[in-house]
Amino acid sequence: PYTTYCDFESDAPFIWTLLESLSLEESQKDVNRVSFDVDHTLEECNLAWSKFRLSKIRIDSIKSSYGTTHYRVTCNFNAVNGTGLVNRRDYLRDQVCNNDYLFTYYSHYYCVKVDFVNIRGQTCRGCSVSQKVTRSVHNHVDLSITSSSCKTTAFSDAIPNEDVFGQYSNPNPLFSCAANKDSTTQWWVGGLWVEESLS
Repeated sequence: PYTTYCDFESDAPFIWTLLESLSLEESQKDVNRVSFDVDHTLEECNLAWSKFRLSKIRIDSIKSSYGTTHYRVTCNFNAVNGTGLVNRRDYLRDQVCNNDYLFTYYSHYYCVKVDFVNIRGQTCRGCSVSQKVTRSVHNHVDLSITSSSCKTTAFSDAIPNEDVFGQYSNPNPLFSCAANKDSTTQWWVGGLWVEESLS
């Protein structure tokens, strides 16, 4: 057995298991800028929203579990202080099968068609965003490349080479995961909850 956080309530009909939660300050440390392909455990036995990540063996176990079909990224989720998932502002959700490099790494930016993304209140469904992940670059979306290479309308108030949902080489404080050093980003996997009949 091990400790993580499961969210059954904030995003119905989905249920989610937390893989990682990092503050902006922790996200910007080179040691934490790694893909989910790297075994980089952080405070695994002590769930702290500012610095937490499951071991690779546990991430691999969860992602291959029956019912794991989606991933999401949230900002400032914290069940302890009651914020939870207040809304879907600065939020991304997609099917795991749409993203070949989610749990591995790839040395170039690539466009991924996502189910739903919200950046600063601007929502897009079924649009493509530019993601990148290497062994030394955390999963993230680059908004400059999203608008130039993925044929997705530019998100307003973007800054050059803005990273969202991770890495944060060039953070924009207008994005809630990067508003200040204590702002947090969470990566989750999960799926639709379906009640099965026992008859």
